[in-house]
Amino acid sequence: MKKISILLLMLISAVVVKGEDLFTFSHNSFAKIPVFYVAPEKINRATRLVVVMHGRKRNGKEYRDQWIVKAKELNLFIIVPQFSEKNFPGVHQFNYGNVFTENNEFISTDKHLFSVIDPLVKSTLKKFKIKSNNWGIYGHGAGAHFVHRYVLHYPEATHTLAIAANLGWYLSMTDQKWPFGLTDANINNEQLKKSFSKYFLLMLGRADTSTRPNSGYVKEHWDTINLQGKHRLDRGRNFFESAVAKSKEVNQFFKWGMVEVPTKKGHGNTEQMVPYAAEMFYARLK
Repeated sequence: MKKISILLLMLISAVVVKGEDLFTFSHNSFAKIPVFYVAPEKINRATRLVVVMHGRKRNGKEYRDQWIVKAKELNLFIIVPQFSEKNFPGVHQFNYGNVFTENNEFISTDKHLFSVIDPLVKSTLKKFKIKSNNWGIYGHGAGAHFVHRYVLHYPEATHTLAIAANLGWYLSMTDQKWPFGLTDANINNEQLKKSFSKYFLLMLGRADTSTRPNSGYVKEHWDTINLQGKHRLDRGRNFFESAVAKSKEVNQFFKWGMVEVPTKKGHGNTEQMVPYAAEMFYARLK
């Protein structure tokens, strides 16, 4: 029995070690971005790539580890680029994709953080000889802020499915001023039509109902954020409703969806959101 226990520990350790894989990626002014990844047991024609955006703690390794089991189970190749607080400080440079300065001045497109994603995907597909160009992008919390804004600011992006889970607030389809709405967002109706024509899934946790600010930025903008709803679940429902209305206004067939996950632990990601998102990617990226 002791030998069996030792063997099991060795096998578990091997899985953890496999999950430590890391490479760096550089593009334009973005140099040596660490990219954590986990590969399925064998890369084949059915393997699909998913980009995972970490949360506000900038903890790429932890987010990668959350996907190890599903990567093996569903033949997904997961990459998690890590955008450190040192190199990409604050909400504007990470959550908002570095599109505008804090003074709402437009930043050149080659410095948008959003501009990194497609080149990173192309490089990864080539590097690991992944055959399919069907790929997805997922974000939770601050990473979900990034993903839903990526969908809106970069409608020409090549992803097959984007999923954003448990955002705190939104780039809403209202006349709120950017970053909370479309006024001065540099997004016109043609861009919105392109965004609405791509598959995007909003995932909301039913237990994600805290009504207290969770950061200094949120506390500073709490009154504006609360105009979108009293908590994350409420704000997500309102955002999706406004997006449906906007798609009708611009006369565009709507390919977005929303699901409410029966969560029980507030804002948690690993056990509550990842399994559902992984199944969605498995189904849609075929």
